Amino acid sequence: MVKTISKEHVDNEVVIKTIRKLIRKEVKENVNNLLSKLHPADIARILLNLAPDEQIFAIKALKDTQLKAEAIEYLDDYKVAARLLEQLSPEEAARILEKISPDKAADIIDELDEEFEEKVQQHLNPQFKEEIAKLLRYPEDSAGGIMNPDFFAIDKDMTVEEALEEIRKASKEKQIIYVYVVDKYGHLIGVVTLRALITADKNEKIENIANTNIISVRTNMDQEEVAKIVEKYDLLSVPVVDNKNRLVGVITVDDIIDVIREETTEDIYKLIGTSQEEFEETRVLNIIKYRAPWLIMSLIGESISGTVLKHFNGTLKTAISLSFFMPLIMALGGNTGQQSQTIVVRALALGKFDESGIWKIIKIQIKTAISIGGLFAILGFAMALIFQRNLPLAIVVGSSLFLSMFLSTIVGAFLPLGLKKLNVDPAVAASPFISAMNDIMGLLIYLSIATFSIKFFGVKL
Repeated sequence: MVKTISKEHVDNEVVIKTIRKLIRKEVKENVNNLLSKLHPADIARILLNLAPDEQIFAIKALKDTQLKAEAIEYLDDYKVAARLLEQLSPEEAARILEKISPDKAADIIDELDEEFEEKVQQHLNPQFKEEIAKLLRYPEDSAGGIMNPDFFAIDKDMTVEEALEEIRKASKEKQIIYVYVVDKYGHLIGVVTLRALITADKNEKIENIANTNIISVRTNMDQEEVAKIVEKYDLLSVPVVDNKNRLVGVITVDDIIDVIREETTEDIYKLIGTSQEEFEETRVLNIIKYRAPWLIMSLIGESISGTVLKHFNGTLKTAISLSFFMPLIMALGGNTGQQSQTIVVRALALGKFDESGIWKIIKIQIKTAISIGGLFAILGFAMALIFQRNLPLAIVVGSSLFLSMFLSTIVGAFLPLGLKKLNVDPAVAASPFISAMNDIMGLLIYLSIATFSIKFFGVKL
């Protein structure tokens, strides 16, 4: 898929405005002429910024089927891609899908309307249809679900001269990154570089120059784990094998970039207590459905905070000045917990720490908790002393800040680690949950220390 860009930089904003004007005038020819000059990636980005009816007009106006297929393949949103194909005839949709890499075509087909999909399947090339069917059998977030079954491999018994001839033929249709070596049963034996092929004797057997120490992944491996392997070993592509070690596909670095973006986006949504589906949702009731569970948890948490305040009502009546620092204790504790939680969740998501590295996280977080708690304890003590001119109150505020921030940091770090141990996505320890829990904990610490000081030491706060 190679297309030159007519300009060093395409100003999408200007193009979008121009296309919208042309669409309003219903000038298909002009829309086609404008889009045909652009790179498929730019066309895809422009399509995503148009309204649904404008997207349909633009894709129908584009005459070049190859360019149309490439633009659709560049769309990050498979639902949009499927919706656009549904506006075309089943036959044209089939021709476009056949020009898209099988792994992405499978994802788009999976989003098609069931009735329209059946019609499209009737027009698909039998071989392509079989490839798609195989891919759809794998979970969409597995190595098998994101792999491309269209790979290049050579037999281990070939000579170097025969292999080079095969590469020359295949390079006209395929982009060859690595040359994989298999036996007559399709088992993955190793990989051979183009440099090794060029420098080797033409009569040398391929198996003699192949590197058998090859990194591969199984079809059932989670896509996030695949991304970590590609990053760890700095690979441009990774071969995918079945449970019998037969080569069934490859995953290239562009697929991995998509995975990383998808997983990162998913974690961000989880961290704020919602779902990625909300971004694509237009109905308010469905958006509420995504947000409500965590917000209900926050509601329950803050209700418990109210109960804590009621329990310490006598202390608050005795020392009204305590209420001045309550928002400070709750806010700093909650924010500290969220910071710690986000850092640990991201570190785990990036694979920065393995099992042996858990204790390293714990030690760092304990040191951080002590340091940051101590720093803000001093600042809180100073504030209380300056604004209230009350030494006992300053001691209560300082000690409460230290304990609440220390415990919030520990909870924020340990909760994701605990979830990881239970094989639950650490990102589900969403911020609304951490915030509510830290508010309760901060209030309990602050008012308990104040009550203890009044009752047992007779101090005036």
